[in-house]
Amino acid sequence: MVKLNSDSWKMIVLRFLMSVVIFVVVSFVIRFFANSSRVLFSHYGDVLKSALCASLVLQLWDFDRKAIKAFILFSVLYVAATCIKLPFNMPLSSNEIVDAFSFAILICAAVLLLLRGLHLIKNLYLKRFFLVLFDVVLVAALLLPVACIGYYLLSGSVLTTTIVLTLFQTNPSEAAAYIKDRGVILWCGGLAFAFLLIGVMVYYINQIRLAEKKSRIIVLCVLAVISIVLGGKVGADIVNHVQTITVFTQTRKALKEYKEYGKAKEMRMKNLEQLAGLSVKPGQGGLYVLVIGESETRDHMHAYGYKKENTPWLSAAIQKENAVLFKNAYSNHTHTVPVLTYALSAKNQYNSIPLSKAYSIMEVAKAAGYKTFWISNQVKFGAWDIPTAAIASTSDYEIWLNGNTGKTTETQFYDEEIAKRIDEIKLESGDNIFLVCHLMGCHGSYADRYPEKFEKFKAVDSSEKVSEYDNSVYYNDYVLAKIYEKVSRQKNFKAMVYFSDHGEEPDEDKGHEASKFTWRMARIPFAMFFSESFIAKSNSVYQTLRKNKDRYWTNDLLFNVLINMLGIRNAPDYSAKMDIGSDQYDMDKKQLKTLHGQKKIVVK
Repeated sequence: MVKLNSDSWKMIVLRFLMSVVIFVVVSFVIRFFANSSRVLFSHYGDVLKSALCASLVLQLWDFDRKAIKAFILFSVLYVAATCIKLPFNMPLSSNEIVDAFSFAILICAAVLLLLRGLHLIKNLYLKRFFLVLFDVVLVAALLLPVACIGYYLLSGSVLTTTIVLTLFQTNPSEAAAYIKDRGVILWCGGLAFAFLLIGVMVYYINQIRLAEKKSRIIVLCVLAVISIVLGGKVGADIVNHVQTITVFTQTRKALKEYKEYGKAKEMRMKNLEQLAGLSVKPGQGGLYVLVIGESETRDHMHAYGYKKENTPWLSAAIQKENAVLFKNAYSNHTHTVPVLTYALSAKNQYNSIPLSKAYSIMEVAKAAGYKTFWISNQVKFGAWDIPTAAIASTSDYEIWLNGNTGKTTETQFYDEEIAKRIDEIKLESGDNIFLVCHLMGCHGSYADRYPEKFEKFKAVDSSEKVSEYDNSVYYNDYVLAKIYEKVSRQKNFKAMVYFSDHGEEPDEDKGHEASKFTWRMARIPFAMFFSESFIAKSNSVYQTLRKNKDRYWTNDLLFNVLINMLGIRNAPDYSAKMDIGSDQYDMDKKQLKTLHGQKKIVVK
């Protein structure tokens, strides 16, 4: 048995203490990267425990240089992933940075502890098997910060929960269009580099070796147990505060909520059937049409003052008494799924209704006696995972146009196909009908959204990207005209409502990514077109809507105004104070928000 003399013990203790001190000092230094809430002595308990844990694991490795470098690599990766907020001037507190650092050294400690234990296995085949599992765990630990850093380098934005959700709910063709817009070579090269980086780090850590000393097995076990208990306690305390981790945990939570919404549909329908007095007011029934646009900002619409004449139909239509153009409408988010989840249900940014219990406008309309129809040019991909498809599935009749719009190799349908498909629906004059048309609209790639004959604007006074976007707006106006032409000639037509889910930022080529937020992404068109019958029989609603056309509004309040227009009595969760068609509407720009409550409406 190898005995340690007093000098050896002194050296062990000295190295251990120095290691702890270095970890603690580094945690103080990196706090100066923060641009808000820079507190030098916060989280000192977690920092000290993390430092002790890391130092104990280093002791297990006799402070091997490769093991020390592994801690440096993990720390740099996780702290760098957290500091991505800085270029965007997003608030980054010292606590966030320290939590990322502490979590990084705890993850590295866990990895090295596992590796140290695997080296004690004598059976070669068993050892190889567990080393493969170890590599899987190691890749997962490295993938999170590498994904955040890689996404920033490739897209120039912060990887957020919303973006991850969008990736989950994006079909292959839409993803291909996005990559094409941003550069195929860049994305392929970036992905290759990310996998290469992870591969090199996995290889490097697997090369860490240490000669076995049997006399120290008991000591190793004791140190390992202390490290696990200490590190596990600290890790559980800070894991929910590490930005790199919370992006993915919040994504999982949101996906769970979306699935629960779909599962709870049957229960909501049963509850609706038991509600007394859910009916349509006499004279207010008829044909109502909701047209949902996609990625259209009012900042690029001539009807709202844009210099290019790209909305000839809308510009002419709003001059008539039967049309109302709302000047200050905003989206509740900048991504389709979170927007429509709120816009088409009783859930909004200003109430506390759980999403799973929020009735959709389709459910309420159907329970009140409306025949409901849904025509969509959006691809039905993974639709069972998202509330939009769950809402659509409530309707009596659905039409999903297969394939993508524009110049793809799949089946091709431009949005005008929706107008043609309206003929397939039997719009009986005696029925109360609620029809939803979901356009592909102005979604990128912009040039794929319209036929060549609608290429009105060229890249002369603006960039090619902007010209293509303006052409998509021009074509979208044509589609609205076609849909209105189809439905307005029906005897029981009452009203058509048009709004866009969110806007777009073509000028700066930012699309509608929330992490690159600009107000163009939130400023949306919102318009209504009425029949003479509606104006005569629902004159108070019509006059109130005209009176409120300049008031501020977010599209998560759509549920309330639709309930009013459709004349549905005793609708659950209806709020007159949130209904822009009601005299009681009291929402203003001081109250209204976007990005699901993260930003207040700012008027420049």
